[in-house]
Order: sequence, then C-alpha cells, then structure tokens
Amino acid sequence: MELYILLYLPSFFELLMFILIVFYGFKYLIRFLAPRIVDNAANKIYQDMQNKSASSEGRTVRKGDMTIDYSNKKPKQFGRKEGDYIEFEEIDDKK
Repeated sequence: MELYILLYLPSFFELLMFILIVFYGFKYLIRFLAPRIVDNAANKIYQDMQNKSASSEGRTVRKGDMTIDYSNKKPKQFGRKEGDYIEFEEIDDKK
C-alpha cells in the first residue's frame, strides 16, 4: 500500500504543476490578447459608422423625391400614476 502511495505522489505533483502552468499561461495569454481583440472590434465599429455616415452624405435628394425613414420607436405611454394632475373648471359662456 505504501508503495502505491509513493508512486502516486509524483504523478499528482506532475498533474498539479501542469494545471498551474496551463492556468497561468492562459492568464497571461488573455492579458496579451484581450486588449488587441477589443481594440480591433472598436476599430471595426468605428469604420462601420464612418461608412454609414459617408454613404448618407453622398445621397442627393431631388425635389419631389420621397424618402422613408423607418424608426422602431414606440410612442411614450404614461401610467395613471405618472404625470401632473390638472383640474378643470367649467365656465358658462352666456352672452
């Protein structure tokens, strides 16, 4: 039994060292790659925005042309508890 435990310990330490090396290797790799990935994504979004603005500026609208602007905005709806309460009085206009 003691021989089995003595043979098992070196493989346990090898596994532990392998896990630590992989963990710290992944940690430093992410520290190195993450800023570059985020920077690349930000540049792509910036380029897309510039392309959209350049394409909208290049369009000329002639007199009589119809343009349709689609918006997904819903009208703002208020609940009963929101907003100001205004009390009205009736006025009789007898002339």
